[in-house]
Amino acid sequence: MKRRLVCLGCLSLFALLLGSCGRGQGYGVVLWAPQDGSLSNGEQVSVVRLSEADKTVTVRSSRVKGSFRLDSWRVLLAPSRDRARAEAEAYAPYAATFAYAQRDGLPLRDEASQEARRVYKLREGQVLKVIGRGERKVLIGSYEDYWYRVLTDDGYQGWCFGYFLPVFQSAGDPLTEAAALKARDPLLEALLATRWRPEYFQEMYEQGRIDLERFSPDIGFFLDPQRRQAELALPGFRQRWDYREITSVGPSRYVIAGPELRVVMSGPDRMVLSYPRKEQQLAQVFVNFTEDLGKVIEAEKGRRQGLFLDFLKRGPILTSSAYGRIRLQQGMRFTWDGFGRLADQVFLRPVSGEGVVDFPYHLGSGLAASFDGVITFRFAEYGPFQGTSFVYKFDAGGVRLVFLRAQGVQDTEAVALEASPLVIFFNFGKS
Repeated sequence: MKRRLVCLGCLSLFALLLGSCGRGQGYGVVLWAPQDGSLSNGEQVSVVRLSEADKTVTVRSSRVKGSFRLDSWRVLLAPSRDRARAEAEAYAPYAATFAYAQRDGLPLRDEASQEARRVYKLREGQVLKVIGRGERKVLIGSYEDYWYRVLTDDGYQGWCFGYFLPVFQSAGDPLTEAAALKARDPLLEALLATRWRPEYFQEMYEQGRIDLERFSPDIGFFLDPQRRQAELALPGFRQRWDYREITSVGPSRYVIAGPELRVVMSGPDRMVLSYPRKEQQLAQVFVNFTEDLGKVIEAEKGRRQGLFLDFLKRGPILTSSAYGRIRLQQGMRFTWDGFGRLADQVFLRPVSGEGVVDFPYHLGSGLAASFDGVITFRFAEYGPFQGTSFVYKFDAGGVRLVFLRAQGVQDTEAVALEASPLVIFFNFGKS
């Protein structure tokens, strides 16, 4: 059932109030003024007549001579001048705010909730007057946006979730401006203008667990409209395509390079890319990651540097009677002498004993209570991002290292040790 902004019962009640006024006068606020320009949105008016028969209201303005007959849904009625003033002040931020439906059948609901009763279905492209907004963004599925209280151009009102509801400001004709916005195809503009990052960028950032192997400025999906090139760069995979044009093949759907590259936009900040790899057609979610990548990467490097300094301040030399001596050096470098048979047990290949210390992993909840962190030794002979890792626990005058196999790591978390893991104790020393 559709619900009008001002129902007949409300009109009847207000008519009684209007008739009981000593001067035969009521008050209101214009929500959506007609395009003749006589009245403006948010203007306070005096109500001189209500008609239930044709659902109109006759008003007067202190700004313009004469009276004006309007559809009753265009005016918010108020029982007093003070109430009208308060309503006008609350409405002022939205006086020039409009929206249009980006999809057919978007529901208006009687409350700002996905479970609330539906009172109206919008037509694709239908222009709306925004008359209010929820206090904060909410998440519905994978979409995040505000709830907007809106008024339709045929006099119904309700709440609409804003993800497929482009909002804009208009001081003139909102229908003309909405038509121009729809002709622009803002989703295509967003697709072309954004340096798209895999969704895990956002997940890593929110969790505070940055994997520098997979979190890099050169990773993502990039379109170059001038050269008409599309480039996809993922860990272990990079490919470039030339294209002539980007074709819209349906609502929010685009083809870039023949059938190979397809995009489904879920809004201006999220999309799904379908691409070929090893004779398969794969799909991956990309987002508009708005944080400064350089700052995020530097912060992660700073975290790892801080953990290295935690070792260094205890003593740059770590000595074990069975597994030699580790010397920690500036630049997070190390040398390891006398490691003996340990090389055959845990090292990935024969090494000379030099490399870089790193801290790419975090302790999972099952290990966090027993250990202080995870240290990784990247020997010079190893490949990029390869390393031998140990969980560690500082003890009096030393540190206990427990070998961590690759199977015990999930993403960036150390989650499990072997049933009988290799344990080494090193003493700290100055020389």
